Amino acid sequence: MLSFMAVGLLVSGGVAYIVQFRVLEDRVQAELAQELEELRRIAEARQADPDGSPDSVTDLLEAVTGSLVPGSNEAVLALVDGEPRFRSQDQNYDLEDPATVAQILEVYEDGDAPITDLEVDGREMRAIVASVRVVGDEAQGIFVVAIDVEAQRAEIWRSVGTYALAGALTMLVAGAVGYLVTGRLLRPLGELREATGSVTAEELGRRVDVPDTRDDVAALAVNFNRMLERIQEGVAEQRRFMSDVGHELRTPLTIVRGTLEMTDAHDPTDVRESHEIATDELDRMSSLVGDLSELAASSRPDFVVLAPVDMQDFARSALARIERIGQRAWSLERSADVLADVDEQRLMQAVVQLAANAVRYSAEGTPVRLAVDRALGSLGEEIHLSLSDEGVGIAPEDQERIFERFARVDPDRRGSGLGLAIVRAIAEGHGGEVRLRSRPGEGSTFTLVLPQRRPRAAAGGEDEGIGRGAEPRGRRGRTRST
Repeated sequence: MLSFMAVGLLVSGGVAYIVQFRVLEDRVQAELAQELEELRRIAEARQADPDGSPDSVTDLLEAVTGSLVPGSNEAVLALVDGEPRFRSQDQNYDLEDPATVAQILEVYEDGDAPITDLEVDGREMRAIVASVRVVGDEAQGIFVVAIDVEAQRAEIWRSVGTYALAGALTMLVAGAVGYLVTGRLLRPLGELREATGSVTAEELGRRVDVPDTRDDVAALAVNFNRMLERIQEGVAEQRRFMSDVGHELRTPLTIVRGTLEMTDAHDPTDVRESHEIATDELDRMSSLVGDLSELAASSRPDFVVLAPVDMQDFARSALARIERIGQRAWSLERSADVLADVDEQRLMQAVVQLAANAVRYSAEGTPVRLAVDRALGSLGEEIHLSLSDEGVGIAPEDQERIFERFARVDPDRRGSGLGLAIVRAIAEGHGGEVRLRSRPGEGSTFTLVLPQRRPRAAAGGEDEGIGRGAEPRGRRGRTRST
């Protein structure tokens, strides 16, 4: 910024003073022309005077030099036949010096008035050397007016020095103030640089100071702190997840190992029983790994692939599948005639998971009802896909926790504890949410609330925005319990 300011001051000052020097030259030229015009005016006035016009060049030059009052930087001299004869009173420069007279005679042109530079007492002066003739007089007159250009240039150069000093002081002050101000403003950037270089997975608790300003630097510091908070929460969640995974996998492995170590190889009954236990535990591990793969896939952009689905056909197909899960009084309570953009495979997976959960926590022969409704809500036009049972129900304090990974209300129940987490991931992948209404002893109703994205008609009668990646994933939903 200081370099930019210096260049700006240099360019603006240079242009200004180049113009001033040019104006000085033009002004000197105009003043010399004005003096020559004054000579002509006086000559014409004397010639037109009926009382007597000048009889000689000498009289005219004497009258002209006597009437002129030169300025502080001017000098006037009249020569007759090459000899200095008249000069104005009280002038600061002596043009009668032989060296100056020799310069005048050298540039003199009969009948003309050239403008030239003269060196007078070591100073440069701009002068007009005018030839003066009077009819009837053979004398050769020379009228000289000289202006000290060097003195006026010196005044401009003094102002240049003043401007340069003022500019230097301005840059010093601006540099000092800018150093303090930008140092204060950019201090958070330095802290951010240090923080980004020192933050590791083991040290995520560091935060940068947020300046008490409303600018981009303060906003950057705030966003950086928020980013660290999110990363810290994510790392903590990952560590908890890995700990839970290790615990869940360690239990069946321990059971299998203990069973095999205690098996009597010579007892067929014991071997058969150990085989059944090991197979059962390995099946549970396989189910757990599959569920973990589903949760890992839920973070990919292509986890949900939207396509138009007739929800009436979907409801009938879903009921036909879940009827085989357990001996319950299955029924399709309602089925809205609506076309929606959903991932049919993922949605079926969620319904089957909810149905398995209903079978697990309800008695044989009790009703389990499936329903598809259409409603207006916070997502606009919504599809409500619900599954209701009359099982044991869920306590209010557990209704949020059951959607967490590896969460179990009843520790004695088998399962990975990931089923409802997968259901929530599927709902959120559609841009929706899962709602739960339950009371202990009265059963539970799980409802997937999904936005109804209708396909837009494109040219040629085809549907636009259908297929993989055709629709963007909606906003992330949240689990709501009542």
